[in-house]
Formats: sequence, C-alpha cells, structure tokens
Amino acid sequence: MNKIIDFPRVLIIYNSRINTYDQHGVSIRGWFADWPKENLAQIYSGGEVGEFSYSGYNFKLGPKERRFGNIFLKLKGSSIGQSSYTITLTENFSQLKKLSYWSLFKNRISEWVIISGFWELIFKPKLSKELVNFVRDFEPHIIYCQGYSLTFSWIPVMLNKKINVPICFQTGDDWPSNLYKNTPFSTLIRPIVQKAVKELFNRSSIRLANGIPMAKEYMAKYGANFEPLMMCDNLKRFKEVDERRLVKNSAFSIIYTGNLGSDRWTTIIDLSKAVNMLVNKGFDILVTVFAITIPPEAVGELQKCNNIQILPNPTHEELPSYLKGADILFLPESFDSEQARSISLSISTKAHLYMMSEKPILVYAPSITGTVKYAMEEGWAHIVQEKGSDKLAKAILFLLENKKYCSALVSKGIEVAAKNHDELKVRAKFLTRLSGLKTNQENR
Repeated sequence: MNKIIDFPRVLIIYNSRINTYDQHGVSIRGWFADWPKENLAQIYSGGEVGEFSYSGYNFKLGPKERRFGNIFLKLKGSSIGQSSYTITLTENFSQLKKLSYWSLFKNRISEWVIISGFWELIFKPKLSKELVNFVRDFEPHIIYCQGYSLTFSWIPVMLNKKINVPICFQTGDDWPSNLYKNTPFSTLIRPIVQKAVKELFNRSSIRLANGIPMAKEYMAKYGANFEPLMMCDNLKRFKEVDERRLVKNSAFSIIYTGNLGSDRWTTIIDLSKAVNMLVNKGFDILVTVFAITIPPEAVGELQKCNNIQILPNPTHEELPSYLKGADILFLPESFDSEQARSISLSISTKAHLYMMSEKPILVYAPSITGTVKYAMEEGWAHIVQEKGSDKLAKAILFLLENKKYCSALVSKGIEVAAKNHDELKVRAKFLTRLSGLKTNQENR
C-alpha cells in the first residue's frame, strides 16, 4: 500500500522567479521536485516566466512593497537591472554589440548603484496589505529563503514576526561575508548586513548549507548549527537519454552551460584561445556555450571568437542529451581574486549535472574555489588551477589523447554523483526535515 505523503505548504522567498523551463533555479527545483505545485508559493522581485512558473502561487514585489516604491520601479524599468542581454538567437550578436556601446555608461552607473548596496537602504522593503493577504491566504507551514541581499534577508524575518511561521534558511556560498564588502559605503552597510544576517540565522528553525565544508565553516563563523544538503538530480534521466551532438562526428565538442557573469566570460575567451592553438595543430574543435545572458562588456570580445557558438539555454529536459553529446564538459570559475574568494565554499550548480552526463569534466578555476576543492577531494574532474590559454590547451590535448584516463574520470564522477547527489536520497532528507518542522509547528 502506497504511503500518502503530506507535503508542507512552503513559501519560497527568492529574488528571481523560478521556472520549469531552463536551468534557472535548478537547485531549488531539485530539492522541491516532489512537491505538489499547489503546496508551493513564491515571493520574488525580478523575471517573468508565464506558463512555466514553478510555484502554484506567486507574488511579485512592486511599488507598494518598497519605500519610495514608484521611484524604484521607474529606475528598475530603465537602466537598473538591464546590465546583461538576454540570449534568444545567435543572430542577436550584432545587435547586442551595437547596444553595448550606447548603453555601457548607463549600465556602469546602474551596476555601481546596485553593487554599492545604497539602493537597499533607500528603497527598503515593507509589508503591504496585499503581500500579507497573499501569505495568509496561502497559509504556509514554512518560509524557505536563501538571502543573498538585504531585501531578501529582511522579508523572511518580517513575515516570521508578522504571522509566526518558521523559517528554513539555505545557502550556497558565504554571501554574508562578502555582501557590499568592497563598496564606498561598506562602513555604513556592512554592520547592517551583519545585523540582518544574525537575526535571520537566529530566527531560522532549520539552517542548511550546500556541502559539508560550507556547513562546518558556517557553524564555526556564525555559531549556529548548519546541516549539509547537496544539490541533486535524477541519475536515470541522464542514463536513458540519447546524446545530441552539436558538431560533425569527426570533430571534437566542448560544452559549457551557465552564467557568463561574475567575470566568468573571460574564461570562455581563454578557452577560445586554447582551442585556436589546437586548431592550428590540425584538430577540429568547436566550443558551444549555452547562456541565458551576456554581460555587455563581453559581447565584443566573444564576437571575435570564431570557434565558439553561443546558444540559448536548453530546457531542463533537453539539457542531459546535449551534455552527453560533448567530448569535454568545461566547468570554469572566475580568476578574479575577489570573485574567487567569494565562492571559496561554493560548489558549482553544474558540477553534479556534468558528473551524471558521463563525459570527462575540465575544471578551470583557482585553487581557492569550492568547486576545485570538491573536485580534488573526490577526483571527478581534470583541473587547471592557473590562468592561461596555454595551460588550458595542454589540458584539452591531454584529455583528447588519453581515453583511459577520461574513462576513469567518468567512472569517478558517476560514483560521486550516486553517493552525494542522488535525488532520492537528498530529497528524502529534505522532506523529512521540513515535515518535522511542520509537525512541530502544528503541535505548539
């Protein structure tokens, strides 16, 4: 007899609207994949996904949920938030390059305002009557949040105080240590960040971190208990899908999928130069980048790379077939010192997907990053820890010419994925913790 699972009603408070279409919000979708849609609601700030909404109920923060909200909305609709260009067609490249010239100055100003954190103090969030009614109508058992900004650290706490619903906090990196750290207003904003983080942690009934190292670091740094919970997916859906090649059979295919922001686009430039070195030696290699957006400053440089094609992100269902059609899966992180330090505890959201694809993985990142540490500890990737196209070229050549070594990498990746990222194990743990929190709340 099948046991009927009573899924808690969870209110997700997360900046961008989670969808069912592409890789955006893939980690959250992985943990909540078993949940009935009607048991999920989301409060968000940016992005519309139409029919592809992940949650059954959604509330977008508007002018009424901000101090000076009408001014904020006007700014957001003009230059703020327009610092990247959405990729819909490869033909967009010429248009994007043209746009990047006339809008670059505006984007720089907008980015400065956002990065400085000053806007969070001016346009501080507030609980409107409409927002409170939305939450009360949904009747959540749990508030789930990840923070990453003052706004999305404050709102869960404000609602917790207003309607007395417990909080489950989860983090993917050490943003509390880095948020608005290197800005002209850091002496003003950092104490506010620290106070907001402390209150969020203190009011959270469950605290989760993406991996054991991150959980240990958070416990030591913030004096609160954190439990490790890894990102997950379905091994079977990768195993059963047919590979989809993007190059002719005689050519080699290198694929990267994901964000090009946070200086990550420069690693694609390095990859292009490395591939050129090998092409000059007679190799036929094409790099495919699946991206949602391109930073304006990257457009002109990427356009010069004649061995790279940039395509829209495939759907969640299509992604495994494309990854399996690669000869090498490229997994880079930024070599910028500040960026690298900010992700010293983070594991790439693509790492486990790459492992499940049964293709050799090439990590190109500084040794300080969490992704490199994880790959070194578990042995699921070939690693280049120093920046340089020549080093990348040697690594690519080594992988192309050493099939036995690549097979060993693939086998190790499958082993690690089964051990740490199997959705059945991870989701069961996640559901148990949240269901227990619901039960405790009902018994109070």
